[in-house]
Amino acid sequence: MPIPRVATVDYLNARPLVRGFTHGSRCGEVTLVRGTPARCAQQLSAGEVDVALIPSIEYLRIPGLTVLPGMAIASRRQARSVLLVSRVAAAEIRSVALDTSSRTSAALLRILLERRSRHRVSYHEMEPHLLRMLETCDAALLIGDAALLARTDGLKVYDLAAEWHAMTGLPFVFAFWAVRPDANLPSLSQPFLDSKHQGLAQRESIAQEAASELGLPVADLSEYLRSNIYYDLGEEEIRALWLFYRLARESALVEAARELALHESGMRTEGGAEWAGAR
Repeated sequence: MPIPRVATVDYLNARPLVRGFTHGSRCGEVTLVRGTPARCAQQLSAGEVDVALIPSIEYLRIPGLTVLPGMAIASRRQARSVLLVSRVAAAEIRSVALDTSSRTSAALLRILLERRSRHRVSYHEMEPHLLRMLETCDAALLIGDAALLARTDGLKVYDLAAEWHAMTGLPFVFAFWAVRPDANLPSLSQPFLDSKHQGLAQRESIAQEAASELGLPVADLSEYLRSNIYYDLGEEEIRALWLFYRLARESALVEAARELALHESGMRTEGGAEWAGAR
């Protein structure tokens, strides 16, 4: 069987998921291609890779995908790396600069601002440079390492995972592993689960490596990987995804919502039938 090509996000929060492939017992079992969340989705849609860590919203935009069970990039309360940084209060925002790398976070922001802003908000994709973004817009959406590195003194900062939890009481799932429909890879889950478990056991080492790269304290990055981000895709996370997908459809961000199809099992997650395929 050929070595699977796997697209992964080039952010700190994704490193635990691929640690077994880069530093562990699964080295050499996949070919890793690194890029932004948006690029990972594009590569999977184009058939350039077999598996990709995709923004969760992209599952509704790419037909026929299946999802590797038990793995995600999620946040229960506060993500720290998905931030709306604003010169004005949320209710007064009229324009937002969106990080061009973002897909799920951009959709979540639109859902949240529909309920918070008093105005019709315009959105403009820009490279993630906070000062330049705020030169032309009231607020800026930053994700991943750019959000961790942002200097936000004197600005209003809204953590989107915290805003979602305040609205729903649920965690938020930003990304998960998806498999293209024509990939002949029946036994994928165990290598990816092994990689994840090895990564979780090495979060301190990952934080130490990233601290020198990003110029941030090891303790802060270790806390981020242990407390802000977690890596499970269970029943509660799937419920949160269903709600997110329904709200995205109601906001016309996607054409239809559907339940998750889990790879290898042939099963679909329960609870989505009431709105799956609705328009």
